[in-house]
Amino acid sequence: MGNLSELLPSGGGQNQVEFIASGTLAKGVPVAINANGTVSIVGSGNIGSLIGITAKAIADTATGAVNLWGSINSGQSSLTIGTDYYAQTNGTITTASSSPAVKLGTAISATTINMRDLP
Repeated sequence: MGNLSELLPSGGGQNQVEFIASGTLAKGVPVAINANGTVSIVGSGNIGSLIGITAKAIADTATGAVNLWGSINSGQSSLTIGTDYYAQTNGTITTASSSPAVKLGTAISATTINMRDLP
């Protein structure tokens, strides 16, 4: 085996659960679970309910995969290996750790975040 991608399922399949989207969700965005069981992009009002990162784009009211805490998400781009990444209240993922940002995990490749276990 020559690289990490040979060890991981395509799309980071472990701890991946299907959810119905509330709103259109792009691939690789942090999402929170809503009271009705759907997921929506993280914002200032729901960052405390963050559960994971979308594995693929999900259309509004469609079902799609979300990588949960403790899994691998390979839906990113331009990450710096070994750097910690955080979900922001504007639905983005950045290296800024100021509150109320929530740590997602650490980049293990330019496209992959090794998500930390449950916060």
